[in-house]
Amino acid sequence: MNKQKSVLITGSSTGIGQATAIHLARCGYHVFASMRNPSTGAGPLLQMAEKESLPLEVIPLDVTDPDSSARAVETILEKVGKIDVLVNNAGISGGGPVEELTDDVLRRTFETNFFGAVRMMRLVIPAMRQARCGAIVNISSVVARWITAGSAGYCASKVALEAASEAAAQELRRFNISVMLIEPGYTMTPIFEKKTEGTEGVVVPSDSPYAEFSDRAGRQTAELLPNGSPPELVAETIQHALEEKSPKFRYPVGEDAKRIIAGRQGISDEDWIDSGREMTLDDYADFFHNTFGLKI
Repeated sequence: MNKQKSVLITGSSTGIGQATAIHLARCGYHVFASMRNPSTGAGPLLQMAEKESLPLEVIPLDVTDPDSSARAVETILEKVGKIDVLVNNAGISGGGPVEELTDDVLRRTFETNFFGAVRMMRLVIPAMRQARCGAIVNISSVVARWITAGSAGYCASKVALEAASEAAAQELRRFNISVMLIEPGYTMTPIFEKKTEGTEGVVVPSDSPYAEFSDRAGRQTAELLPNGSPPELVAETIQHALEEKSPKFRYPVGEDAKRIIAGRQGISDEDWIDSGREMTLDDYADFFHNTFGLKI
């Protein structure tokens, strides 16, 4: 492995981004860990980098801001002359039933999860193409292949990201640039607790005609998240994808992700849609267990 490979990671202040920054730096990559507010989020990373003498730097980057995004890429290119790897990790939650989903929540979710990620791809591709090598790792989610009621905004943003990634993977193949998708299942990160400005619509009121779907999601999260994958497993999967001789396009992470994907592929669209019918939480839990082999 080329120990001098440079990596730009977005959304590195917590969770998957932070774990990936530390893991790849320990593996010898020159890591540029980016975040919107380094003054408040860089402390743990910088302390770890100093303690272990890691090749890790923190830079400001807001993927929803075109100028901030361009400056970050320019800073790295001026400093080391190349970006070998982009890890598009920055993401926010944002959901709600389609009828109740506000334009503001939907736009904010897409601005970060889709438009921000695609913008970063566009910014790093020219230098990668000129060098005729590089890798783009987009952090998607199991929900790109498992669309659930009450989460249209978040699911749609990940489906869109996967579509753009698949197109880019074909377009960049001739330039020896790999594009890969990481699809974590339930992962123990702060995304479930973060309240990003403008995403309050993810909370479904109890008097909503769609409250049952919120109850289902709550039960799933309560049962599956405590046994979810640590962010370090996602980081290790990213490293494996980067160093695999013949990398795959998709990498599910976690036993739950693998079971959910297999279960969804094993039933028809019509049967999955039929799960939207009224049923008790216990009946839904039975359906979920029978479909995915997971108890909730």
